[in-house]
Amino acid sequence: MKMKRVFYSGRNFPQRRSLPCFTSLGLGLLLSLLLVAPCPGASTSDPMAVSTSRASRPASLPDVVDLRPQFEQYNLARSRQGSRPTCSAFTMTGAIEFALAKRQGHCPRLSVEFLNWAANKACGDQEDGGFFSDLWKGYTNAGICTAQEWSYQTQFDPSLPPASEALADAQTRLTPALHLHWIKEWNVNTGLSDTELQAIKRALNDGWPVCGGFRWPKKEEWTDNVLQMCPADAVRDGHSVLLVGYRDDSAQPGGGVFIFRNTANTGRDGLMPYAYAWDYMNDAVWVD
Repeated sequence: MKMKRVFYSGRNFPQRRSLPCFTSLGLGLLLSLLLVAPCPGASTSDPMAVSTSRASRPASLPDVVDLRPQFEQYNLARSRQGSRPTCSAFTMTGAIEFALAKRQGHCPRLSVEFLNWAANKACGDQEDGGFFSDLWKGYTNAGICTAQEWSYQTQFDPSLPPASEALADAQTRLTPALHLHWIKEWNVNTGLSDTELQAIKRALNDGWPVCGGFRWPKKEEWTDNVLQMCPADAVRDGHSVLLVGYRDDSAQPGGGVFIFRNTANTGRDGLMPYAYAWDYMNDAVWVD
């Protein structure tokens, strides 16, 4: 496991000024007082106080946000990707569904299959699944139809085009002005910065789920539904999930957990420590 970075409290020294003349005794007393005076905010017993959490909560953010009741209100049930590597397509579709439902008060279930096809069409590929940027490019070029017009297939067929009715229906969803917002562009070599983690929490607090791509454990371990930390040689690239909330909790690595929707395996919700995102989150984006 990577060692967590720690931050130390330091003294704030005043600007240097010319000092009046002191006797050697007076100067010695002054220096002694400066050396033993405690740092602001530090323990008098430990002058190098260690921050217990990199995710200290700004005063403007609540300690718990959970968008799952809104998903239920919009009848956006959990989905499963099966054996196909389409987690990013499901994640982006989920963000688009939620944004349209929030804008219009409702949204039918949308076609992951169509979005997958549209991304390949826009990028000249024949891949099953793709990056968030490619999927968004597909959406902005072709829109997205309902799942009823083109249902999700158990196996990927790159030669199968959408029906004319599906193409026409997809165009109707280009009318609402949806926008993509990047918090972290894809980089498999870095995790999140503190600023990016706080930006994710702000987006969730503002009512928008966040698409996240991660290096994922080769062998998942869970405790009380919380994905457990693991060393760098125990992760693969990667897996995408939709972050739908967070909960600050000093008992968790990093000071809290993200709540996420997972389309793999049983499709159950899960929790992820902030520290896991710091180490292994490749990219983060949200749609409004």
